[in-house]
Amino acid sequence: MRTFGWILVFLGLLLLLREFQPAFLDWLRPYAPYIKDAFWGITLMAFGLYALTRRTARKLVLLLYLLYLLLYLVV
Repeated sequence: MRTFGWILVFLGLLLLLREFQPAFLDWLRPYAPYIKDAFWGITLMAFGLYALTRRTARKLVLLLYLLYLLLYLVV
């Protein structure tokens, strides 16, 4: 549960940084439509991989999906 808390704190900091310093994420702006359009495809793939894999690989799938969600929310 602590890891989830740290992820939320990091996400909050990124969202605040985007609000007060928008130039910080300018390098991601050209990729924003691709990140936003792929949401359901990535979500379904992550859910399928999570269901098919074992314990260690599940953590990796979850971590990668959380990174994608972070990009999705910040861009």
